[in-house]
Amino acid sequence: QPKDKQWGLKKEVKMGSEEWNSLANPGSQGVDTGHKEGMQTFGEVYQGAQDEAGGVLGLLEVVESDFGTLEADTSVSETEAQKTYETFMAESKKNKAVKDKKIRMNASDLASANAKLSEDVADMKATQDQLLAANRYYDKLVPQCIDKGMTWEERTAARKAEIASLKEALAILSGEDLA
Repeated sequence: QPKDKQWGLKKEVKMGSEEWNSLANPGSQGVDTGHKEGMQTFGEVYQGAQDEAGGVLGLLEVVESDFGTLEADTSVSETEAQKTYETFMAESKKNKAVKDKKIRMNASDLASANAKLSEDVADMKATQDQLLAANRYYDKLVPQCIDKGMTWEERTAARKAEIASLKEALAILSGEDLA
């Protein structure tokens, strides 16, 4: 309750205690009890349990005290909770900003990685095409460059036969008799 309500409770307790005091002390000025001097009553005028500690008013004072303590504790708790909430919200906003920035950076990194990947794939395809063309050319050159398994003697004999046929062709061209 607001503080003005608590003041109202104090005011009511004070007014109530004055009432009870006037009832307990009939000779004092206060609330009219309705009992007039010389009225017939059914025994003595009830004075209340004056010797007991507090009675209803004591109970109301204890309630008022407990309420004041509860209100103070609640105010402290609410203040602490508000501070905790504000700290939490500030940290949460900061964490959210950091994570949003990281998401944007990761998205940027992903886009550049995808661009690099497509570029590398295109380079790989071009390189594979060059390798395939080089392998075809190599397969075409291998038979011309690699020895077909003739021994030294066979090659020497083939060379001598080739030289002899070249000399014969030269002689025919120059017009000499082959005899």
